[in-house]
Amino acid sequence: MKAITTVHPLSPFLADIIGHPIITGVRINTVMPMRRPLEEGLSRIKKAAGGKDIWIDLKCRQIRTSHGFFFDAPEHPRKIVVGDTTYELDHSKPRTHGVVKTPPWAELTITHKIKLDLSKGPIKCYLQDGYDSAFIADIIDGNRLIMLDGPKRVVGGGESINILDPSLEIDGYLTETDLEFVAAAKKVGIHTYMLSYVEQDEDIAALLALDPDAKILAKIESQKGIAWTVESFPKKYAANPNVSLMAARGDLYVEVGIERPDLIIGALKKIIKADAKAVLASRILTSLRQGPRPTCSDITDIECMRLMGYKTLMVGDDICFDKGPLMLALDILKAIG
Repeated sequence: MKAITTVHPLSPFLADIIGHPIITGVRINTVMPMRRPLEEGLSRIKKAAGGKDIWIDLKCRQIRTSHGFFFDAPEHPRKIVVGDTTYELDHSKPRTHGVVKTPPWAELTITHKIKLDLSKGPIKCYLQDGYDSAFIADIIDGNRLIMLDGPKRVVGGGESINILDPSLEIDGYLTETDLEFVAAAKKVGIHTYMLSYVEQDEDIAALLALDPDAKILAKIESQKGIAWTVESFPKKYAANPNVSLMAARGDLYVEVGIERPDLIIGALKKIIKADAKAVLASRILTSLRQGPRPTCSDITDIECMRLMGYKTLMVGDDICFDKGPLMLALDILKAIG
């Protein structure tokens, strides 16, 4: 079994990670802050990697918060009905949770401009790996979401939002930050990328147009991505050594299994069937956040994924910033593999 792990660009234990025998490469999550110019940080990581892969994880059409707040009420109080419940958008009537006073609505600014068909009423979205939710009642300027009945907590920058409604349209694919990272990576000789939310051939083409030497891990994270995996990948990319798949379970589990969690199994089987070299990512040994003894389900999950055919696993953001849990996770993967 081989492994990739997320690393912080300023990680003080990067050398220990790189030196672990099952590590084939490290992932740079472009949501993490990096000092400009990017070339300096990427050059330092490349030197430390000693020939192992450095994967630049581009966010593409993954919707994330850029700013969240619980004020700036709509100019005029109004009522919105969701099912049998009527919400009044009026900042003079706050909802109180402990010492945090919030109105029964929130406004979040997101990283993309989107369109949703709200003609039939507010549309539900999901946050915090699907454990939190809210109703999108209005969209201002394409990227300011007026939300009802949630989120149930203050939302920070960079958090993922899953909108499953089929009317969702996202403006563009590669973000400005993605373009900045590609340009910097090319300058220092890095050509390995992870592409988020791949759903069509044009997504692959968009990166190749910027870097013809790109080696791509196409992250499958949605129902549309699964359809592309089944219908297009085997015909156009299965024989291409520079394009492979990643079962990105972080968002994929929410996108395909919010109402039927068991559907994640079929999705994972489709990905590994389409690409025997596919990488399994995220939700790996997350119980190590609580202590050094992993849960039984975490251990057996790894073996089940190995038996399904996944030979390379990627440890996500869950435990990668703490040296102890991360190194223990890599040792566990080595032992099971």
